[in-house]
Amino acid sequence: MRGLKSLRPSATLIRHRLEEIFMNKMVLIAAVIGALAIGGGAAVYFTSMAPSGLQAPVADTRAFAYVEVPTVVANFGFQGGMRYLQVTVNLQTRDSDSAKPMDENAPLIQGEMLMLMQDLDFEIVRTVHGKRAFIKQVDASIRALFDNPEDPFELEKVVLTGFVV
Repeated sequence: MRGLKSLRPSATLIRHRLEEIFMNKMVLIAAVIGALAIGGGAAVYFTSMAPSGLQAPVADTRAFAYVEVPTVVANFGFQGGMRYLQVTVNLQTRDSDSAKPMDENAPLIQGEMLMLMQDLDFEIVRTVHGKRAFIKQVDASIRALFDNPEDPFELEKVVLTGFVV
């Protein structure tokens, strides 16, 4: 029996072991609380110190205005015959001050489109890619026509509304 008594842990040994486990848990809890405090502080710092220029842009809620440009017709020599191309576009803007000069200068825009159409390759312009490239050229040409730093001009986009070959 004497050998069995010595295998039993003493009360002091049990108490020390429990204190050790308790201290380990306390250290772990303190580390978790510290990490949360540091993370929360960093979150507050980075959200409150962000420059105001990085905020999400505000959506433009003004209604669209569309300016119709008269239809433009051009002819092409293609595979020994004559082909015609008829294009109609509308100009999309949200600024009524920009819509007025677009409407008043529709013949000028129409003339620019006609000049651009004369340089088109008939095979290419028949494709979707060719049409998109042509509309980009029209957009750039219109922006160049109305480029005036003293009188800002707003053109959202050129909308292709008719295309007949």
